[in-house]
Amino acid sequence: MESSSTMHAEHLRKAIENLINVKLHDALSKPGGLDRLVANRSAGVASFAVRQAERQLEQTIDQVLSGETQEFHAQTA
Repeated sequence: MESSSTMHAEHLRKAIENLINVKLHDALSKPGGLDRLVANRSAGVASFAVRQAERQLEQTIDQVLSGETQEFHAQTA
């Protein structure tokens, strides 16, 4: 059985990899992709797929942090 920290790390890794893959796909497979990648870095402009992947990563981080907070409270109670 995996520990919760191992599961959290795996979920974070998958969300980060997904964001990287989506950004690379957007940058390399569509015209103007490199310009969009630069715009995303400088001004936050991104394609729908990149925004979705960013949201997924944010949700995963929130879940991990809220899970760790709950675990901490359970251990200290």
